[in-house]
Amino acid sequence: MRKSWFAIIWFGFWGVFQAYAVAMVLLGRWRRPEAFPEEAYNALVWPDMVFIPLYLLTAALLYMRKKSGEVLGVFSGGAVTYVMVYLFALSGLHGAVNTIFDGAFLGLNIGATLQLIGRLI
Repeated sequence: MRKSWFAIIWFGFWGVFQAYAVAMVLLGRWRRPEAFPEEAYNALVWPDMVFIPLYLLTAALLYMRKKSGEVLGVFSGGAVTYVMVYLFALSGLHGAVNTIFDGAFLGLNIGATLQLIGRLI
């Protein structure tokens, strides 16, 4: 059985990136995009703190070729997809940088999730 390298790298990257982003938001060093309402944007910090270990655990389990990593990966992929769609809805698709990066992250996440779904089927 081959490793799901794309999903491993994606969930590892996403976990580290989210840890960095949450830390910067809490330290007041992350500039909120103007397209997002402040209350709704800040409300994402607390759920992210719960999901960061999930993303990193997913990457670790996938690296160790555990079946639970694939199942957890589909769950993690759903969580990231939910957040990306939520951010699209908050922004109203305004702001080129937001739309481009959120769209790229959503596309990468869907690709990683589909890789895992294909392995589970």
